[in-house]
Amino acid sequence: MPSIATIINYCTNDFRFIDRCIQEAKLFSNQILIPVCDHFFDGSPENRELLHHTYARHPDCTFIEFPYLPDRLYSQYHNIKPSDTDWSMFWGTTGRYISFLFLDADIDTVLFLDSDEVFEGKAFLEWLETKEHESYEAMRLAAYYYALKPTFRAKNVVNLPLLAKKEAFKPLTLFNEIDRLGAYMTHAGPKREKVVGVNGLPFVHHYSWVRTKEECLQKARTWGHRHDEDWPKLIEEAFNGKTDRLFGSTHQFFEIEKGYFDPLDIPFPTTKAPKPGPHVQRISERDVRIKEIENALL
Repeated sequence: MPSIATIINYCTNDFRFIDRCIQEAKLFSNQILIPVCDHFFDGSPENRELLHHTYARHPDCTFIEFPYLPDRLYSQYHNIKPSDTDWSMFWGTTGRYISFLFLDADIDTVLFLDSDEVFEGKAFLEWLETKEHESYEAMRLAAYYYALKPTFRAKNVVNLPLLAKKEAFKPLTLFNEIDRLGAYMTHAGPKREKVVGVNGLPFVHHYSWVRTKEECLQKARTWGHRHDEDWPKLIEEAFNGKTDRLFGSTHQFFEIEKGYFDPLDIPFPTTKAPKPGPHVQRISERDVRIKEIENALL
């Protein structure tokens, strides 16, 4: 079995998903790194209370909290400014890139996830035993896509999580405006997409728009794709029953009998969160530069 590090991009917009995402990832991961920006990608402050609750629930994961830079990126090779439409997209890639610098030395395979992408951990382990991954340096894994509720699934699957061999993968390719897809497309080695389990079905569930209306609006205001669509209009249409182009997608949706996991059943905490423990690393821009030097990226 490969030594796998799972990097899970997280912000508190995805609080309902993160516990289950981590729970499943623990079934196959030797290391779990969770990058967290101290601001959302529109520059507004994160929900500090929810962050602390998340930290407290997962003391066996490593959280890497990095500061939002209002006028520049962590990449020294991209002259992107806040006025550029791609600005917010690069912040999603920043967390993946920074986490790559903190991988354990014995890791040979890296899985890049978003926190609303929930694996079927046992099915993934079963697929790993086929050793299919050994023939490729980069793989995109097929995922079910959901909206409104966990039983409302798109007919077509989407490629989302990226699985890559650490030594063959160039981390600087993560800095691009189309995120994991861009890193996959620029990789020159053997690669494959639309990867499914041994039963021919995806083992990933992407709960992108399975949220309350207010949570959808919050996501739309603050995420990397906020310039892509007129999100308030599309969200209003979706919650009013217009589902022919749900949340701007071209997917057709259908009802399944039972969902794998229902994030809407996850309550928000009502108690005060404890202070973060040592598993939360609050880093600076200087810390990133030191890690880049250690990893021979500068």
